[in-house]
Amino acid sequence: MEDMDAIKAVMKKPDAVIHVALCWGDTGPDMLVNETLTSVKLIELSVKAGAKHFIFTSSTATHGSLLQTADESARPRPNDFYGATKGSVELFMSAYSAYHKNIQFNTVRPGYTFGDPVVPGASMENDKRFFNICDRAKAGKPIELIKNDGTQFIWAGDLAKIYTKLLQSGFHNETFYGLARNFVTWEQIAKWAVEYTRSKSKINLKDLGWGDRPYLFNVDNIKKHFQLSFNSDTQVKEHVEFLLENPKTYAKKKP
Repeated sequence: MEDMDAIKAVMKKPDAVIHVALCWGDTGPDMLVNETLTSVKLIELSVKAGAKHFIFTSSTATHGSLLQTADESARPRPNDFYGATKGSVELFMSAYSAYHKNIQFNTVRPGYTFGDPVVPGASMENDKRFFNICDRAKAGKPIELIKNDGTQFIWAGDLAKIYTKLLQSGFHNETFYGLARNFVTWEQIAKWAVEYTRSKSKINLKDLGWGDRPYLFNVDNIKKHFQLSFNSDTQVKEHVEFLLENPKTYAKKKP
């Protein structure tokens, strides 16, 4: 992402540019330089290359902690540098859409995205909880989790459907949450792993006072505009089974 000359060399009159990269940083200034600045440079380069559509992959982290059920119109209140830098690029997207009305600038905010490797040996999600749960279930060791901790997981294949629909649309300067409608807890994932392996692992839950009823991101927009509505249960379960059956896939990625 820092080598704009290399990107320019392969960007030959693109119909569309879909930005899914992330350049990490441990501090605010690092994230500003590595992620925000490189993303804005990529937008500028795409404009000059003649792209007609630019989709930015943001994150639900731009919203911050959920205090209520939220839709795309909720005011962003990021509580980490990751959410702040994603939100900053969203603002630049809005500004570019005003300068270049002939180009479709749109944003997708995914949540926890998961999926099996696209090709053997390819990378997977950086979060280690799937891997650790499967490891401990196979070993029959206790699985330590937080009670009611979970999220609206989105399978990568379903997320791709949102990008496809958006590319086919006439939307301009819009934002869409890329999430399943259902909430899956890590406890449920551990239960599936234990069940699949017939493990003797005990699931221990730490109670931090999180309520049984989760606050959810409202995903009505993708249903209303794209006729898309996802339930991630089947894909999450299949992902757990894949990890349990293919330990070499993730063994080298343990923390």
